[in-house]
Amino acid sequence: MSGTVPGDPSGCSQLGAELRSRAAELLDLHARLAEQQSAGSRGRRRAGPDPVLMEQHRLSLDTVAVRLDVAGASLQLYAQELAGLAEEVRRLELAASAVGLELDGLRVVEPWGVAAPDVARVRLDALPELQRRSERVASRLGRARGSLRRALDEGRAALEDTATGIRRSLG
Repeated sequence: MSGTVPGDPSGCSQLGAELRSRAAELLDLHARLAEQQSAGSRGRRRAGPDPVLMEQHRLSLDTVAVRLDVAGASLQLYAQELAGLAEEVRRLELAASAVGLELDGLRVVEPWGVAAPDVARVRLDALPELQRRSERVASRLGRARGSLRRALDEGRAALEDTATGIRRSLG
């Protein structure tokens, strides 16, 4: 049995980078739309999109870009935390193995079978500290997941509000 930290740091980091790239593209589009709107307002007035509506859509685009960037950054931070936790679990597994213990997920356990009294004493002495280390890893993982969840939930709510606003403006 072995200890593992569930999650894919590489995949989270790649997704985060992709979201941040898309956010940068949207911010670039936002700037180009602002230039076009500014150039249009300096030229003679002609029939075209309602300037107020255009401004609302530019602001919506800005909101989407910012939320994608925040989500991407949150995923990248989570990926870093996962990678650090995976390394901590690896060290914990080595420490447990050195005294004849094993990791079952994030629980430190004794292997099946009979142990000599001196081996059993070493295991018994080491078990509480190793389990505390394991629990700290689990706690850090929980905090990292909670932080990511909050960031993504806030982003989802903001995007839902933005989508509702766009739908209303389009009639």
